[in-house]
Amino acid sequence: MDQAHRPPELNPEPVRSAGADVAIGMLTAGDSPKVGTVARIAQDGMQTHLAGLTAALIHVDGTASDEPAGQVERTVDGLRIVQVRLARNVGTDRAQAGWSDVVQAVLGVSRTLQARAVVMLNAGISSMTQEWIRGLAQPVLKEGFGFVLPVYERGRYEGMLTQVFVVPLIRALFGHQFWYAMADEFGCSGEAAEILLAQDIWTTDLARQGLEFWLPVAAAEAALPVAQSVLGPRILESTGQQPPLGSTVGRVAGALFSIAERHEAGWLDVRGSEPVGLFGVPPGPAKRVAALDPDRMLEGFRQGVRDLLPIWERILSPESLGDVLVLSEHPTGEFHLDDRLWVRVVFDFLLAYRARVMYRSHIAQSLAPLYLGCAASLVLETRGLPDTAVAQATERLARTFEDEKPYLVDRWR
Repeated sequence: MDQAHRPPELNPEPVRSAGADVAIGMLTAGDSPKVGTVARIAQDGMQTHLAGLTAALIHVDGTASDEPAGQVERTVDGLRIVQVRLARNVGTDRAQAGWSDVVQAVLGVSRTLQARAVVMLNAGISSMTQEWIRGLAQPVLKEGFGFVLPVYERGRYEGMLTQVFVVPLIRALFGHQFWYAMADEFGCSGEAAEILLAQDIWTTDLARQGLEFWLPVAAAEAALPVAQSVLGPRILESTGQQPPLGSTVGRVAGALFSIAERHEAGWLDVRGSEPVGLFGVPPGPAKRVAALDPDRMLEGFRQGVRDLLPIWERILSPESLGDVLVLSEHPTGEFHLDDRLWVRVVFDFLLAYRARVMYRSHIAQSLAPLYLGCAASLVLETRGLPDTAVAQATERLARTFEDEKPYLVDRWR
């Protein structure tokens, strides 16, 4: 059998060794073959880049079991495995509420191991390599950073919600120029794990719905040095049908708005933004182009105008609402949702969320058609231009978020 594809050799005997320098966390459903795959990647990464240091793989089993919650130790291909069973079934969908339980468990076990660095991985990523271990652990171990965010190579128009909403809003609020403001994967120090575990976040809706957005903000707010590391492409294995856009936008918007409310003292007086340290060469756009149809997106935008007008009347300022209504009459070839309007729409939604003008879930989800208008506008503006045009447009948008921040602050106070 090819050595690279050998099945993992399992040793059922408990491994009772001391702590580990690096704790590597992952989630699967049951005793998945992915445990062996990640174990080999971790072993290769440690031997190549962190030789002489010890590692343990913390495997969180997300399925329900008749066995009691707890920990079992074994080895896979020579790597120490600490298997953690949670008290309830959390599945393997990272958007589900159980993801916070998984991260909390990994951070907790890492403290038992007295790990100097923690690396959180997603077993469902097919593009993961040993370089990810280096990229997420080395800045902690060798450079003294407290938290490390990933930077991925993205295709044109991939991660549009992240580009036009998540990144520029976090940048304008907290002043951090993150390439990718989400800790789907991350590295952190033992000190950071202690600080994060001590926060009163883990039983909240924010933890259940938006922990990946909260983690980098919380780390920076705790004065932990934050860095970014280039990992390459992030290609997820298909998990079947995707959730509806309204649910996705609602979850993301609700999480970001809750973070703004929870951490208001950390952003109200912030002006402008600063770059965040980057390990590796900034990635250029990949050759992949996300299949986005601006005509279809504008159909969703116009349907939103028809269906959600009574809701938007309670959220948007009269000026913004009037501009949106005018835009809905424009044909596709003339459609352009300018940066200032999108920024003020987002700020109006944030203010309405804070004021609880209606159920918060309704506010957050009703942003989806307006997001479609923004995304369609970006595609229409740049689709005939070089790849650099997309980066220039999103940078211009981020600066507009910063420039318009007084609009938000004046109404917040």
